[in-house]
Amino acid sequence: MLPMKCLDCLEDLIEVPTSHGPGLDVCFSRHGLWLDVGEFNFFVEDYVSLTRAIGEAGGVAVGTESLCPRCGNHMESETVAHTSFLSCDSCRGWWLPHGILTRLNETYRGAAVPIQIHEAELYTRAAARHHALDDTFRNQPRFTKTGTNPQGRWFWALFFGLAFVLGGLILVAGIGKTVGTIQWSRPLDHTLLYLAAGTIGGLGLCIYGWMVHQRKCVITSIPTSRIRSLALGLVEIEGLAQPVEHLLSSPFSGLPCVFFSYAVEEHVGSGKRARWETIAKDISEQPFFVRDTTEQVLVIPLGAELILPDERTYRNNWLGALPPTAIDGLNRLGISTEAWIGNKTLRCRESFIQPDEQVYVLGTAQEHLGATERVEHSARLYIGNSRDHEFIISNRSEKDLLSRLQWHVLAYGAGGLALAATCLSVIFTYYLKTVS
Repeated sequence: MLPMKCLDCLEDLIEVPTSHGPGLDVCFSRHGLWLDVGEFNFFVEDYVSLTRAIGEAGGVAVGTESLCPRCGNHMESETVAHTSFLSCDSCRGWWLPHGILTRLNETYRGAAVPIQIHEAELYTRAAARHHALDDTFRNQPRFTKTGTNPQGRWFWALFFGLAFVLGGLILVAGIGKTVGTIQWSRPLDHTLLYLAAGTIGGLGLCIYGWMVHQRKCVITSIPTSRIRSLALGLVEIEGLAQPVEHLLSSPFSGLPCVFFSYAVEEHVGSGKRARWETIAKDISEQPFFVRDTTEQVLVIPLGAELILPDERTYRNNWLGALPPTAIDGLNRLGISTEAWIGNKTLRCRESFIQPDEQVYVLGTAQEHLGATERVEHSARLYIGNSRDHEFIISNRSEKDLLSRLQWHVLAYGAGGLALAATCLSVIFTYYLKTVS
């Protein structure tokens, strides 16, 4: 993906790493900076009140042709506390002109750990990095900010590259050796295509089973830490979920919770072309506390992989209608249940973590921006996403989670191997013959 551009000067934004939070994309000419979805949690103390104020104020259409530097869609102007900035409804990022981030943080204070914003330093560092970069390097594409492990990407690229080369060599050698002794015993048909697809799918399941096994090994190798003695870096904790301020409500059941995820699917098509199409999907961004017998720590769920097996599903069809709480949730999301004739066939899924529910978190312990020795050790830290490590949130204990992953390893690994072997056996038995 190409670098993002400043909305004013159209120059490439410079990614400035911060010591405790996510990196920020900053204009080196001091026109403004870009915040991806959820990143304002790290830089504005009372982000709950800020988002509430934005929701009450609403968006105003921009008169100019301001396009989102992240996704290219049109942006809208938000005015909160006499402060204006641009937001994108598509990728939900924010463009903050120079000085706006400092003003928002000064207006919305109140967190347990004060946040100090040195916005001028961000622009100074962006200018310094801009001058230090070579022109050739600066014009090359950059990776966007993600939670994936770059070492993992290189590993898989090397793994599949070697596998492709090795497979090609074996194929060429095998064809050269057997073309004279093996012939097709029956014409090619659709069944053979299905068998070939089954073979490839089985091998894919084996690879996925191996990936699950690697994750299981990571979880097993990290000891569970007491929150009071957390250290910076990859940590594993277990405890009870607690709200930061107020409880949330799950979208479709209306139950109190500290975190939720949801998906809405619509049944489209008919006959062989019938399928479930996802029309809405999201997670709550509000952080929550996890408390054990020693202390509590803040967990920021943005970018986490969720393992929440207790999923609630609500569906309307000829067997019944959606409950009123699910209909209210759809209305809040702006999703209509009515079709041209009758009602849509919808399936609403939600998972959530309730207060005082046991949770397991594997993530990266980091320090809040501006945190100093004036607050307790655990209060200075939060657990969140990192480019270098796994980030897992589950409402299962570590023991239950490892048992679940072990079954997945057996199911995908052994099942994929059996599927690939069976398909290959059928191909060699019914489609190939050896001639002398």
